[in-house]
Amino acid sequence: MKVFGVIVVFASCCNSFWQFQRMVKHITGRSAFFSYYGYGCYCGLGGKGTPVDNTDRCCLAHDCCYERAKHLGCQPVLNGYQFRVVNGTVVCECSLGPGVSCLCGLRACECDTQSAYCFKENLPTYEKNFKQLSSRPHCGKHKLQC
Repeated sequence: MKVFGVIVVFASCCNSFWQFQRMVKHITGRSAFFSYYGYGCYCGLGGKGTPVDNTDRCCLAHDCCYERAKHLGCQPVLNGYQFRVVNGTVVCECSLGPGVSCLCGLRACECDTQSAYCFKENLPTYEKNFKQLSSRPHCGKHKLQC
């Protein structure tokens, strides 16, 4: 039931969330939600402590990328975008035409693309036992600086 509640929240609010799901599935062959949400100390909402491995570092880098976009006035979770894959490479595109929403959507897409390729690069060291660690005390109380 907890998973359903999270999906309902994202379905009603977050345009780039669904694009990120599609992108990660296309690049890694895995579901972003079921493979990465709750992985380590940084994958999913929020994050704190020391990343447990390189996959978790991908999530920290994604969080930092979104933070940089927010400092530029964007809301990367809300800003939608489109993408297509050309010769195995993700190409980000505007979903609404030119303007601030377009630029912010492209920033979100760039963050998501970097994360998806980072996940792919680190598939060999993905550790199932690190799933759902974010709720464990070993992650610590402080978020690392970007």
